[in-house]
Amino acid sequence: MDGFLFTILLFLAFLLLMVFIISSLKGKRAVYLAAVTATLSAWFVGLLLDVNIDLGMDLFFRIILPILSMGLCILNSIIKIKTD
Repeated sequence: MDGFLFTILLFLAFLLLMVFIISSLKGKRAVYLAAVTATLSAWFVGLLLDVNIDLGMDLFFRIILPILSMGLCILNSIIKIKTD
């Protein structure tokens, strides 16, 4: 099996496991775990994009995508608090 394909399959297995764990949790732990999972997933996708797309800027996707995902998780939790 190709190393790249193995890495993608390993990432998908990790993501599937985290979705099952997050769906079983409630409260603050679910919010924290969802934020960590989203940030790590965004970093991994950014890593793959940085390797395969050359824009002339190093670490562009590896930095911007995790920041955006963490910001969206924070905004999502703020909106849930205001509606409750």
